[in-house]
Amino acid sequence: MPELSADRVALVVALRELSPDQRQAVILHHLLDLPVEQVARETGASSGAVRTRLSRARRILGERLAEADSAFTSKGVAGHG
Repeated sequence: MPELSADRVALVVALRELSPDQRQAVILHHLLDLPVEQVARETGASSGAVRTRLSRARRILGERLAEADSAFTSKGVAGHG
């Protein structure tokens, strides 16, 4: 089994910190490329609720991934991508 990159591990950890609704919206929209309206149908939420979940999730993911990148940089880990 191939070793996971540090970036991939950081992404998985960050995804686990999202609420289940936020994580589901991110996976359906960004990983499965479903449009917001289809994510709304699949989850039973309004399109506005899906957009809010995505916005909040992206903010949280950005913060967590920036923290992970800072941790790698401060430890002098080269080529963590």
